[in-house]
Amino acid sequence: MGIQDSRRNSPIAGVIVVLLLVIPVPVPASELIRILSQNMNQMFDHIDDGLEEKIVSPTRFRQKIRSAAKIFARQYGLPQIIALQEVENLRVLRYLAIEIGKRYRVEYRPVLLPGQDISGINVGYLLRSDLQIKQVEQLFAEHVLPTSGYPLFSRPPLYLQVCKEKRCLSLLNLHLRSMRGIDSERDGNRVRLKRKKQAETIAAWSNRFQRERGGEKLIVLGDFNALTPSDDYVDVVGTLRGDPDQQKPQLRSRDLIDPDFIDLTRSIPENKRYSFIFRRKKQQLDYLLVNSDFGLDLESIRFGSIDYRLSDHAGLLAEFNW
Repeated sequence: MGIQDSRRNSPIAGVIVVLLLVIPVPVPASELIRILSQNMNQMFDHIDDGLEEKIVSPTRFRQKIRSAAKIFARQYGLPQIIALQEVENLRVLRYLAIEIGKRYRVEYRPVLLPGQDISGINVGYLLRSDLQIKQVEQLFAEHVLPTSGYPLFSRPPLYLQVCKEKRCLSLLNLHLRSMRGIDSERDGNRVRLKRKKQAETIAAWSNRFQRERGGEKLIVLGDFNALTPSDDYVDVVGTLRGDPDQQKPQLRSRDLIDPDFIDLTRSIPENKRYSFIFRRKKQQLDYLLVNSDFGLDLESIRFGSIDYRLSDHAGLLAEFNW
C-alpha cells in the first residue's frame, strides 16, 4: 500500500479555509458630518465687474466676511459642507475661505457656477479640504418658462457629489423663486406658474435620481422661499417632498416622487422651526430633504439664531453619523 498524503485528511487545512472566508473587509469608521445651509442676503464684494451688480464699500465687505467666518465657527462649528445662497461669485467665496483659514486654521474649497439672476446672486458651496469633489453640475440652466420665454431658474440648482474614502454624498442646493409679486394683477400669474414649474422640475429630477441611482444618498436643501403649510397658490415644499397638497393651492401639482422624500426639518420643535421673520411673523423658508435611500443616522438638526450682521435668514445645521 502506498504512503497516503497526510494533508488530504488533515483538519488544519479546513480550518485555514474557514478562517480566510470569515476575515471581514475593512469598513471606514463612521464619523460625524455637519452640513449647513445659509442664505447670505446679497453678499456682494467691493469690486465692479461691469455687470451692473451691487457694489459695497471695502469696509462693509470686510465686515461681512469677518462676521460670516465668526458665525460659521462659533455658532455652527465650521461644518464640513456649507451650502450658500445669495453669493455674488467665486471670488467672494475665496475671500471667505481665506478669512476662515486665517482665523481658524481650517481649509475650505469654494464651489460656484454663475447663473443668470439679473441682480447677480448665485448659489455655491464651501467644502472642507478632506472631502473629494466627484461631480459638480448646474441643472436646468437652459429651461425656460413657457409663458414668458425667460429662464425657468434665475439661480439654477447646483448639484454636488462629494466623497471621503468610500463614503459618498450628493447635494442639490436650491434658491427658488420668492413669493414677491405673487398677488400682483400684472405679475401674479407668471410668479405662481414659475414657482410651480420650478418645484415640479426638481421633483421629477429627484425621482429619476433615486430610481436610477438606487442606494445613493441625496440631500435637497437651501432657501425654498416656500411656506409650510402651503400658500394659497402653490405647494412648493409638498411637491419637492412628493406629497403636494391637493386641497388648498389654486395650482395643484401631481405627485412626482415615489417613494417620498423626508423633510428632516420636521424634527425641529415647532416653536424653533423658523428661519425668517416677516412683519414680526416667524416663517420657515429654508429646508433640508433627504431621499428614501439616505440611510444616515440624524444626530441633530436645528436653525441657528438670525444674526442681521450676516443675513436676514437663520442658518440650518444638520449633523449625521456618516
